[in-house]
Amino acid sequence: MGAAWERWEGFWVAGVHRGAVCRTFDGELLTTRIAFEDGAGTLFASESLLRLAPSGETWHAFRYRQEPGGLEEGARREEADLGADTLPASGEYLLVAQLAASAREGAVYRRVEEAAPDGLPAPAEVRRSPAEPVDLPEGRSVAAERFDVTAGGQRVASYWTHGGAVVRSAWAGALCFAAASGEDALVGTDRRLGAFLAEGFPPA
Repeated sequence: MGAAWERWEGFWVAGVHRGAVCRTFDGELLTTRIAFEDGAGTLFASESLLRLAPSGETWHAFRYRQEPGGLEEGARREEADLGADTLPASGEYLLVAQLAASAREGAVYRRVEEAAPDGLPAPAEVRRSPAEPVDLPEGRSVAAERFDVTAGGQRVASYWTHGGAVVRSAWAGALCFAAASGEDALVGTDRRLGAFLAEGFPPA
């Protein structure tokens, strides 16, 4: 199902570098950790564990946890009676990467919100747009294809890819930029964020 990888992104809100995103994939399990400081001293952390089905054509199960608030959710796709055409939100990163490496113009599916999986999955679509100039934090600009994600008739995320790799994304009021390492993704942010991004939540 593909080679294993680890990718880091800086997490920016209103032009301020607040935290980072760490994504790892071992061919079956996609782990997405997000950690940032909200500007008032509160640290936010979330972790999504998305396991693909053995075929790689759909997903098998996910677990999601968020702090503060103690939110914990999870679902097994077949037990939850969710079709093979559904996709938890964190899996959109894999879908965009697949589209960027192909000539396909987009994909349709039903989006599962990991923080509220009991709700009905929303009709969703990823649609490719031509390359456009994208400014990166280090001061350079690249021509990047844009992939917009709509769900329930609303745009919920956008991803920009250059050379087949995601270089920028926008969702939930934040901008994220690809970084060469965890150190680069976290430079200038609260140092407490790094431990969570590397290790995740402790076992229950």
